[in-house]
Amino acid sequence: MGVLTQRTRDKLSKPRWKALRNLFVKVGEAILESSPDAQGDLAGTYVKFTTGPHPTRGAYAVVWLKVSAPKRLIVGLAMPEDFEAAGLGPPPEPIFYQGLTKFLVIEEGQAVPKGLAGWARRAYEEALSSDGLQ
Repeated sequence: MGVLTQRTRDKLSKPRWKALRNLFVKVGEAILESSPDAQGDLAGTYVKFTTGPHPTRGAYAVVWLKVSAPKRLIVGLAMPEDFEAAGLGPPPEPIFYQGLTKFLVIEEGQAVPKGLAGWARRAYEEALSSDGLQ
């Protein structure tokens, strides 16, 4: 399993993120299961999950932590354009991040979708192929 950077873990320990901390940890673990090389790093109000520790490596997932009501996580995944799955769709609000094609919203108190780890693995593979690394 990949890792969250120390900077990300430090941010999650702040009181502002408390309401979403446990949910984010579960989501982050599902996303990081994709590979031992995967890394989650804080970038402002979101955590970028990359295919390796170098900051220019391709992002295969991004999670925005929305602490205003309703508290929620917005998960973006680098999926093939034609990939379809219940719960995945276009961005729920004006969000653009290069390479991310499918999104889901998980509100505070909701369960992490069972398919998330599999979707993240597929996004990881897509990011690798987009980088020309496969």
